[in-house]
Amino acid sequence: MRLWGLVAAHPIRSLGVTAEVSYFRFDERDTNDRRTRDRALDTFGGRVFRPVRAGAWDFEIEAFRQTGSISAATSATAATVDVAAHFVHADVGYSFDGPMSPRVSVRYDWVSGDKPGETYERFDTLYGMRRAEIAPSGLYNAVGHANLSSPAVRIEWLPTARSDAFLAYRPLWLASRTDSFSTSSVVDGSGASGAFAGHEWEGRMRHWLVRDALRLEVGVLHLAKGRFLEMAPNAPATGDTTYSSFNLTAFF
Repeated sequence: MRLWGLVAAHPIRSLGVTAEVSYFRFDERDTNDRRTRDRALDTFGGRVFRPVRAGAWDFEIEAFRQTGSISAATSATAATVDVAAHFVHADVGYSFDGPMSPRVSVRYDWVSGDKPGETYERFDTLYGMRRAEIAPSGLYNAVGHANLSSPAVRIEWLPTARSDAFLAYRPLWLASRTDSFSTSSVVDGSGASGAFAGHEWEGRMRHWLVRDALRLEVGVLHLAKGRFLEMAPNAPATGDTTYSSFNLTAFF
């Protein structure tokens, strides 16, 4: 596998924003002991953002298009299909200049999923994290940057000089009802289970036990399943999901 890319950023001081353009190339091939889908992907797009500042509005808008080719399966004789996938993220917030510096924001994520046809449309994130926008990293892996259409509202604040916290709510839909939902592997190829996957509530608090050296993080997330996660043929009959995490991080 080989991944490389270029990112260029330029501040537009008259508008108080920064603009970025980026390009990433990813290639993979089979080896003697590992079969792959021979992805050859070009991902290009851009981002415009205004940094968070007390008593002011901020925003971030980014969009990417992904092209290239991929094998329909990992077998050596699998057909090669063209890729045409997309990703869009938007976030608008306001930070209050007052006690605990609260920030309220609304956001939206749309990540394409595959559909019947000769073109592969499921967006591949290539690398990166979920934490900043979608869901906590770690064992909880039901929701990520794939086949997703989801608005969200989020409230952040600083309880103390050493702490930060947030609460967020996010309803979840499939961008394509015939593809597997996000990163859950739950799928209904017929599309009969609908497109609504459920409601996600999340909260997190972090506190520096030793400033810049030792930080405690506590988080909790509840996923209330919607029609798709209850009715899809391979949906596990496990009810709603509640995930909690406790992390202690040392910085050197």
